[in-house]
Amino acid sequence: MQSQFLHIDRLLTQTVFFWQFSAFHCADYPWRESHPTLVEWLESLSLEEIRHLKNTPLALALALSHYIPEVTELSHFTQFPLLAAPSQCIPKGFNSGINGRKWQQITNLSALSSDFYSPESEWLEWCGGKGYLGRVLSSTTNKKVTTLEWQQELCDSGQHYADNHSLSMRFIQGDALSKQAYSLIKPQQHAVALHACGDLHLSLIEAGIENNIEALTIAPCCFHLTENEEYRPLSFSAQDSLLRLSRVDLRLPLQETVVAGKRTQHHREQEMCFRLGFNELQKWVTGSSEYITVPSIKKSLLAEGFEAFCHWAAAHKGIKLVDNIDYSIWLEKGEAAFILMEKCDLVQHLFKRPLEMWLCFDRALYLEESGYEVRIGEFCLKEETPRNIVIQAKLG
Repeated sequence: MQSQFLHIDRLLTQTVFFWQFSAFHCADYPWRESHPTLVEWLESLSLEEIRHLKNTPLALALALSHYIPEVTELSHFTQFPLLAAPSQCIPKGFNSGINGRKWQQITNLSALSSDFYSPESEWLEWCGGKGYLGRVLSSTTNKKVTTLEWQQELCDSGQHYADNHSLSMRFIQGDALSKQAYSLIKPQQHAVALHACGDLHLSLIEAGIENNIEALTIAPCCFHLTENEEYRPLSFSAQDSLLRLSRVDLRLPLQETVVAGKRTQHHREQEMCFRLGFNELQKWVTGSSEYITVPSIKKSLLAEGFEAFCHWAAAHKGIKLVDNIDYSIWLEKGEAAFILMEKCDLVQHLFKRPLEMWLCFDRALYLEESGYEVRIGEFCLKEETPRNIVIQAKLG
């Protein structure tokens, strides 16, 4: 595991110039002066070709290897082995209200958790929501489940379901970063966390180690949701790395998404063009060079056109738009900015998964250093969720 980490670490460090930036805020290619042939190739691509390359990593790796030689090696670090989930007997109706992809994630992680280590005492479901994962674990293993969740209404809903189905589950409303939450962690437990974000899954790892918890199964997510501006490495190997990761860098793995349908893709592209176009407009109106964030929108607003979007956004940000604006000019600027962003992101694209693997290896190595036997793999197919990495650890 350490040798794999060091290999990825070396490649990411050598290529940092090609991925450590924000494509959204690019006014030009970061490599125009240093790699003019790369820029020339990017300039030649159509949006359709960009979409194709993003969906076919091998073709993208081959194309980029002409300009970034390390990409050939790095392209081998795009996946962990898929862990085989044993079959389970789950009562009918447990998947009520859960979409197919999410249900597949839950059942796979449940099966892998119980197969990896069945706790002597109970399961601890960390940031468990309504307890979907916990209810499957309770039913299939006949063990108690304690579910920690921040939102009271989710606790109430989950407890109501558990009581109605005679499941041995106890919901506790609480903050996963609090001392109250840490007091729930006991040695004879197996803690599970499906897509607990940033500091929430880090707190479970650190508190679990401190309390000698027997086992952990964690599918990490949203690495950027942390109080620290700069990433704080956990393992000795990561602490020795030359990489310094900002919160912006930690967002990069999250930008890798499941392939969207054409309608969803069109809406995304249109919204980005509108946002970028409005950003150029507001800079001109206010004389500011700063990007301003605009709230999430209802998709129906897109159908009203760019001018309506600008008036809506300006009203939200308290900006007075002058009369006689030629909105077509600013929409063209937004479309040009979007194409530049997509081309810069295309170069970043192959680095998203290796960086996510680097972060997961750091967590796994930290657990190893703390006396745990660790395995790391994928708990479901990428089509079900791009955040499909699971770290499992049991006390040696």
